[in-house]
Amino acid sequence: MADEKFRHESLQDKESIGKYLNALSDGFLNGKLQFSWKNKRLVLEPQSLIKFDVETKKKDGEVKMVLRFRWEQTPESSMFADGPLVIEAQGKE
Repeated sequence: MADEKFRHESLQDKESIGKYLNALSDGFLNGKLQFSWKNKRLVLEPQSLIKFDVETKKKDGEVKMVLRFRWEQTPESSMFADGPLVIEAQGKE
């Protein structure tokens, strides 16, 4: 699979940032995040377990906040390459 990268930086007001954060929340809940700007587009499909990292810093009047999300992009079919696990209870005979 080829590496895909999307990066965008701009100056936004706090209301716009709130809308972007709501869109991220909806995307995580629905299992699909789409990022696009000009002719670039990247679609991500978050898996069930996601590593979440928050970093904030205040220094000399400047504030920085970094949010990171990481997960393995594993196709559903490869998760069960050998077939799904089956566990059955046996009744008394």
